[in-house]
Amino acid sequence: MARTIRRLVPIAVLSISAAAVAYANAPGSAALGGPSTASPLYPNVIEELPDHLQIQNDHQREWLRFSTTHINLGPGNLQIRGGGQVASCDIDGVHYEQCTVATQEILDSTGTIVETHPAGVAFFHPEHNHWHQSAVAAFKIMRGGPTPAQGGTEVAAGFKTTFCFVDVEFTGLTGSAKKAMPRTYFECNGDLQGLAVGWADEYHQSTPLQELDITGLAPGDYYLTELADPEQHWKEAATTKAPAENDNFVWVKFRLTRDSSNAKVIVIDHSPCTGVQCGFGGNA
Repeated sequence: MARTIRRLVPIAVLSISAAAVAYANAPGSAALGGPSTASPLYPNVIEELPDHLQIQNDHQREWLRFSTTHINLGPGNLQIRGGGQVASCDIDGVHYEQCTVATQEILDSTGTIVETHPAGVAFFHPEHNHWHQSAVAAFKIMRGGPTPAQGGTEVAAGFKTTFCFVDVEFTGLTGSAKKAMPRTYFECNGDLQGLAVGWADEYHQSTPLQELDITGLAPGDYYLTELADPEQHWKEAATTKAPAENDNFVWVKFRLTRDSSNAKVIVIDHSPCTGVQCGFGGNA
């Protein structure tokens, strides 16, 4: 899928009517389709280590650009549906006429919806002609450590980004594996988005807002950090203490040099990773 049609928007102040928000909390909204005793299959969305780091110079500003990839390792799909009243909203000072609440639908082994969870806000971006989900990931640049608890200090303003979810790359290597985990989500629409088990959605470093401003940053070692689902819009396990809710954070350590007229970066370390989280050659 061509990534040139995909865009991101930083989240700021959001205002949506009380009627739309009430939809997410309405009686029965936590169990669409009625009560069920079937076991829910939760998704497990992890982040591939950010890669393709490079410096872009633009109008006397320096930008650290990078690629990111969301991967669902299952056992259940991440399925998000828009619904309820469509109302106007304001995001980052931009007015949008079509916004709605988003709801995560958690499925069982038969594909039946057995549980739901509030998943933030979805909005239609007329320029890009598709719907985005709010607060999907947060980026920061830290020095001294990847987190404050590890001695880190934020040196480049982080922001929350919005995405639309589509199955773009398959994490497996064989046709039989792909047949067992079929592609399910194809469109950036407001009715239904998601990541099927075994699939990933990549955002190349050339995509707008896959960057942080590092203008004038002194040479040295820094951490680019990424936290998926910073507002816990997706339920990935029965409780927030389960491992699936605690593996959404990754970082890469990079060295910034200014030995010539242009700044350069090289990755020198990264957070612990296994399997596809370390990087994979997925197949569309």
